[in-house]
Amino acid sequence: MSMKIEILNERENKPLARKEVDFRVDHTGASTPSRADIRAKIVAQFDADSSSVIIKRLDTKFGAGITEGTARIYSNQDQMKRIELDHIIKRHESKKEEEGGKE
Repeated sequence: MSMKIEILNERENKPLARKEVDFRVDHTGASTPSRADIRAKIVAQFDADSSSVIIKRLDTKFGAGITEGTARIYSNQDQMKRIELDHIIKRHESKKEEEGGKE
């Protein structure tokens, strides 16, 4: 699947120790990419730790093949856990981590 991410705005939020990134994903002719796919591209583009990246918002334009969104890249995972809500963090855990936690 061909997907291009264009960074629209990038700002440093020093009090919260994170970088806030607005982006646009062009996925014309393909299905809407998953949160995990977009997160992987953001991690690669910013050379960040995948466990401290949150995709906060995704908004797909119907029929256009364009999705706009917001990502938050934290300086470390502890800072992310202090600020982000539990259900948001849980949404970004991989399926393997969820299965491994249940015994």
